[in-house]
Amino acid sequence: MRTATRLTATAAVALLAGLGLTACNDDAATTATAPTSAAAPASGTAAAPAGGTAASPAGSTGTGTAASPKAGGSTKCTAQDVKLTVTGPAGRASEQQPARAEVRAQNTSGKPCTLTGFPGVRLTDNEGKAGPLDAVRQGGANPATVTLQPGKSAAAPLIYSDVNLQGSASGRLVCAVQGSKLAVILPDTTQQSQVPVTGGVDNGTLNVCGDLTVGPFETAA
Repeated sequence: MRTATRLTATAAVALLAGLGLTACNDDAATTATAPTSAAAPASGTAAAPAGGTAASPAGSTGTGTAASPKAGGSTKCTAQDVKLTVTGPAGRASEQQPARAEVRAQNTSGKPCTLTGFPGVRLTDNEGKAGPLDAVRQGGANPATVTLQPGKSAAAPLIYSDVNLQGSASGRLVCAVQGSKLAVILPDTTQQSQVPVTGGVDNGTLNVCGDLTVGPFETAA
C-alpha cells in the first residue's frame, strides 16, 4: 500500500510539471507571434501617408506652376485690352456662297492676352422694324486658344445671306434686318461693346436675310 501511494504521488507531480511546461510553451508562442501581428498596422500606416502626401501636392502644385510660364503670363483679353472693329462683306451672297463679314480684335494693351472661342454678337435693326438678331455659333466644339501679342489681331467670321431669294427682282437686296452697329462680347467676359460696321458692299450696314452665324476667333494676318 505504501508503494502504491508513492507511485501515485510521483505520477501527480509529473502531471503537474507537464501542465506547467505546456502553459509556459503557450506563453512563449503568444509572445513570439505578437510582434508579427503588431507589425502589420505599422506597415500599412506608413504606406498610406507616403502615397497620399506625395501624389496630391505634387500633382496640383506642379501643374499650376508649370502652366503659367508656358502661357507667358498671358491673361484673357477684355474689352479694355483690344480694339474691336466690324468689317462688312466684300461681295454679295449667292445661292452657293454666303456673304462674309468679320469681327476683328486687335491687342492694344501692350501685353499678351488670349481669346478662346466665339464672341457674342447681336445685330439691331436700324429702323426698329425687326427684333435684335443674335448670331448663332458655327464651328468646332473645341476651338483653339489664340494668343495675341501686342499689336496683333484675331478675327471671327460673320456668315449670312444678304440676298432675299424669296423676294421680287426689285426687292432682292432688302432683308429683314439692316443694322449698322453690332453689340459684341468677347469670350469669357460679360462687357458689351457697341461696334460700328465699316465698309462692305452695303456701305457700313449688315443686310441680313435669314440667320446670322459667327465662327470662333482665329489668328488674323
